[in-house]
Amino acid sequence: MSDGHSNQGDQIWERLRRVIFDAVHALLGPPPPDVVQKVEDILREAKRDWEEEKECQDEADKMP
Repeated sequence: MSDGHSNQGDQIWERLRRVIFDAVHALLGPPPPDVVQKVEDILREAKRDWEEEKECQDEADKMP
């Protein structure tokens, strides 16, 4: 993956993170630390899974 695509992907994940925290804040007020940590954990796992799936798809696309 090129740096441009990587940077764009990071921007998307950061935007998603901000939107989630904005929504939580709008609905419930400032989230407690345990909620912040749980959201961060879920996003980290989702990003890792997405990147692994993307790598597998890229490898499959390279096969003849």
